[in-house]
Amino acid sequence: MKKVLLLLSIAFVCNHIFAQKESLYEIHYFSTVPKLSIRALEAVSESKAWFAANRGVWGYTEDAGKTWHIDSIQVDTIYPQFRSIAVLNDSTVLLLSVSSPAYLFKTSNKGKTWGLVYKNTHKDIFFDCMKFQDQRNGIALGDPVEGCIQIIRTKDAGETWRPADCSLLPKTEEGEAFFAASNSNLDMYAENMWFATGGLQSRFFHSADQGKHFTSYDHPLPKGKKMSGIYSLDFFNEKVGAIAGSKGDEADSSVTRLAVTKDGGRNWTPVACRLPYTVGCVQFRSVDDFFITSMNGTFRYSVQNKKLEEIKDTGGASLKYWTLRIAPSGNTIWLAGQNGMIGLLKLR
Repeated sequence: MKKVLLLLSIAFVCNHIFAQKESLYEIHYFSTVPKLSIRALEAVSESKAWFAANRGVWGYTEDAGKTWHIDSIQVDTIYPQFRSIAVLNDSTVLLLSVSSPAYLFKTSNKGKTWGLVYKNTHKDIFFDCMKFQDQRNGIALGDPVEGCIQIIRTKDAGETWRPADCSLLPKTEEGEAFFAASNSNLDMYAENMWFATGGLQSRFFHSADQGKHFTSYDHPLPKGKKMSGIYSLDFFNEKVGAIAGSKGDEADSSVTRLAVTKDGGRNWTPVACRLPYTVGCVQFRSVDDFFITSMNGTFRYSVQNKKLEEIKDTGGASLKYWTLRIAPSGNTIWLAGQNGMIGLLKLR
């Protein structure tokens, strides 16, 4: 295994003030490494964030983006394409690559060294998401291989991983899989686990006993095409959640891109938003307030008022990103996307 240092520090780039309704917000833009596609992002706090991307690149800031530590991992002559990240504490981070051979790395010293804790060389392996419920218990979700959804679990903070029993997992249909859009098509809360498929068939799955039994539910997002279905989901608690996605290959403003549930996913209410594009990531800020982002713009939705507002900077430019994460305080949103771009949005 070899690490190649790309960059140690990147200075602050620029900032704008933009208005949304009667309030002003501040957004800072940062450019990391050119030609990166950043889809794995974790908001540790208002000033700390980690990311992982293609070309084996990972990085973090501890001073709200004034400086960045950026590095890369090479293994077996490969620079992995990372689309999943989990930050367990200030020093412990896990990175999961997407396709064969799939690698899962762990550091316990803030990236000074990385250990390979899991590897899968099956030709069809494709991991879409990794989520930790606490600092010890985590799950990684992958596309079906030979008819079996790929779920691996850890109970020791990612030191060891074991595959789930296929006989306990839902059976998928032809052309049904997951999207590795923004590390967000899997979520957990208490004993609950949710994940969602897309493609020729798209379903929403719920387990109330940490994955021992699953129930599938229909949803109002489009189905039936290779890139259709649910791309992202997020739950605020065991009842209130949202799903996002689209047909993927059609710019049709009449298609449902968003839906909200208040009963854990059994029933969904479409959001009348007329978004003519794919929504890549949805994240709750409060029980009534969530944000969504895509490569066409970033929006804020009020569940109670059923109102969707686009966020733009003062120049009228849309905020185009693959993924977003809200800091625990609820006052800061980190965004990441194409060309190594990262955004820091202040909500105070």
